[in-house]
Amino acid sequence: MSSEEYESPEGSPLGTSEGEAGDRTPVSEDALETEDAAPTTFPSTPYSMAPNIASSSTSISAEPPLTRRLRPQKAKYYRTYDIVPLCAAIHGCQIYALDATRNMRWVFTGGDDGYIRKYDFFGSMNGKQLLTQNQKHAQVESVQKNEEPLPPAPVVPTPVPNTPVVVSQENTNGITNGSIAEPSNSPQPEIVAEAPLPEPKLSAVYSLAVQSEAIWLLSGLESGGINLFTVRHEEGKCHHVLKEHNGPVSVLKITQDETGFISGSWDKQVLYWDLNNGQVVRRFIGHNSQITSIQFRPVLPAFSQSTRESSPESYDELFNDEDDLVNSNDVLLTTSIDGHIMIWDKRAEEPIIKTLAPERTPPWSLSACWSADGTKIYCGRRNGTVDEWDVRARAVLRVLRMPNGSGPVSCVASMPNGKQLICASTDNIRLWNLEENENSRSSVPFLIVAGHHGGTISQILIDEQCRYMITTSGNRGWEGSTTESALFYEIGPG
Repeated sequence: MSSEEYESPEGSPLGTSEGEAGDRTPVSEDALETEDAAPTTFPSTPYSMAPNIASSSTSISAEPPLTRRLRPQKAKYYRTYDIVPLCAAIHGCQIYALDATRNMRWVFTGGDDGYIRKYDFFGSMNGKQLLTQNQKHAQVESVQKNEEPLPPAPVVPTPVPNTPVVVSQENTNGITNGSIAEPSNSPQPEIVAEAPLPEPKLSAVYSLAVQSEAIWLLSGLESGGINLFTVRHEEGKCHHVLKEHNGPVSVLKITQDETGFISGSWDKQVLYWDLNNGQVVRRFIGHNSQITSIQFRPVLPAFSQSTRESSPESYDELFNDEDDLVNSNDVLLTTSIDGHIMIWDKRAEEPIIKTLAPERTPPWSLSACWSADGTKIYCGRRNGTVDEWDVRARAVLRVLRMPNGSGPVSCVASMPNGKQLICASTDNIRLWNLEENENSRSSVPFLIVAGHHGGTISQILIDEQCRYMITTSGNRGWEGSTTESALFYEIGPG
């Protein structure tokens, strides 16, 4: 694909639209209008992909992102957390992918049925639609509300060539293909009729990444393509397909400035894309198995303030160099299903900065995450354990062991206070207390998070303010059972 084939749209989807997308300040749920719950669904694979994006007059600006001040976070100072499920979104299929806008206004899920569903998050949490008796039977007592996706948006297919089909038909009136011909006693010729448009073959949605204000989103396909959809304008229309991978695209992560993204695939490749021209600008070569997760290094220190005018020079103790205190686009963590963890820095000449090979651990990992301060890594394993890595020491500090029979740890997420870790295994989701020690009075170092039981957790999403959490169930194309549902949680002080 040449650079001429990929052009940025005018204003949107890749830019920010005037008025609607200009304000980057998170919006509270009290200031939003809620709508009747019911999701928008659109296929992950359209009838035909448009070869070009509409206009070339506007491209993504490479200038620093707008000023973004993170307000003081109470969640950072919580001693522990109380996580309560309030709403369930029943899908009827395995859920592979999950993402949301920055203010949690819209939530998007992708499943193995090939559809992307859009939910009004606050409309769901404050809605009045209740679970049916059969649906409630599988949920805990606190889950009372049922969320349906918003009404479907029209999908605008691009015309495709019709395959002529020869139809044998007698036409005594001399009417052929809608035009009136002179009556004739001679035998009527065979009529060539146009075949109907073939039904599109939908690909499972293996990954999702949505722009912070829902202007556009990316979805990963089984074929290795990455679809670029518009959401706010011409909802559900695919404007371009980015093609470079040769297998299912299992992970998508948009950079902090939203001018590029990182993709990981079953073809063992990790690619860095430039959204201005749709080209791959960096390849991270080193994994020998399917890519399972990608995480950018978090802000240092957690919940710091940064502006365009702030000094970009500050000491980074992780790599002993100078780095600015923003969510790093340069340092990222990748994992593969064979259990390897790698840390990359795209600024360095060497492609691999850190390689953390598993030692005496089973060769399997579906998820890993950074600690809140970016100095440790937590990696879930198949044998029901979570490894805690110290990045500077390049060693395992300890191993968190789930109870016997818990099943593989398929998803992990760190909490902003640095004291708790979310660990999702087949039987339950646990809030693990990282500060528990041998002198602690409690014999159990974790709390059970109600709501999930008996299925593989595919994704965990916690909003920036640490007020809400969403979990989805699915095996992402690998192995494991599913509950075919997503749960919406509220987070408070414990």
